[in-house]
Amino acid sequence: MWVSAVSLILVIQGCEEVFTPPFKYASVEVLVTLPDGQGVQDVPLVLYTGTRHLGYAKTDSVGASRFEFVPEGDIGVSSAPTRYFFAAEHPDGYYRTFRVEEGDMVYVEFQYEDARSSIEVSVRDQDAAPVSGLEVELYTSMGVVDRVTLPESGSVLFSELTPADYGVRVLGSGFCPLLPDGFVYRDGLIVSLRQNFEIEIVLPPCVISP
Repeated sequence: MWVSAVSLILVIQGCEEVFTPPFKYASVEVLVTLPDGQGVQDVPLVLYTGTRHLGYAKTDSVGASRFEFVPEGDIGVSSAPTRYFFAAEHPDGYYRTFRVEEGDMVYVEFQYEDARSSIEVSVRDQDAAPVSGLEVELYTSMGVVDRVTLPESGSVLFSELTPADYGVRVLGSGFCPLLPDGFVYRDGLIVSLRQNFEIEIVLPPCVISP
């Protein structure tokens, strides 16, 4: 009698193991982007429930990161500002909370802003007409940062600049040597965060020596 009862219990337990579906954890995918859709890299993220931290991560080169094996319940994701990137809304822009069910795939997005700066340079001749074809350099005390050729508009934009003391110079060429120095410059452009310069450089007459 006891042997039969034990056998029945073992059979029932075996059936439960066979027919009980395994628990499926959820996943949470996080994306941190700028208004233009560009991803923000190396943003610190924390997955949490209440005051308990469940996981840590950083965004990759496209601004994405994924948390796996997320349990059911009320879950949150927090992000943190980086040196040059901040949430568009503060402080709510750094937190997202949501309910997770078994097997869910949850997508969370944070909108950040770029706090880097820019310098726009407009180059004109003596008649206030735009100058094209000459090269413009952006530099610091460490050397040349960027060099571009003036388009027909006579204006160039140096963007995504980190804080520093910058200068710009327009380089002379065969058709406009910019004598006597061979260039015209403007320095002392001390750039900080969230600062955008607009400067105009008027060139001397393009006189070619005989």
